[in-house]
Amino acid sequence: METGFGFGGTIEFFPEEGKYHLDGHRKCGIRLTPAETERLNGKCPTCGKPVTVGVLNHIHELADRPVDHALSTEQTFESIISLPETLSEFHGVGAKTKRVQSSFDRLLNEVGPEFHILGDASVNEIEQASSDTLAEAIRRMRAKQIIRNPGFDGEYGTVKLFEPGEI
Repeated sequence: METGFGFGGTIEFFPEEGKYHLDGHRKCGIRLTPAETERLNGKCPTCGKPVTVGVLNHIHELADRPVDHALSTEQTFESIISLPETLSEFHGVGAKTKRVQSSFDRLLNEVGPEFHILGDASVNEIEQASSDTLAEAIRRMRAKQIIRNPGFDGEYGTVKLFEPGEI
């Protein structure tokens, strides 16, 4: 790890899915960016009580360079949405349902392992094994064209691939 030799990066979930990504006040349904929290002096704009400070705010406090600054030695990371979660959104049912599990198993048999499907399989290959809609979902995930609703104050965040009614 010290030299980085042989380390190709990591595969992670989107950080916005965490329960404390942004600052906020769950009781009032308030979600704030670090800049908004600073502007509001750490107070909820609805009730005036202190907001719970999230991870992103702590990162901004500790940072010694601008957010968009990239180190030349920085290793890669890839954020993904799991295939069962993607299939869940695609089918409009829970990720642990028989319908999702059946689709998941079929894709594994026809296309290959989950990480191959999410990262390497061609969009055409996914489309042939499933549908153009699922292929589009995987394309959007790879391109980071997702809908993010970050978590705050103990509420999990969500990431979606389609707007409501788009599928």
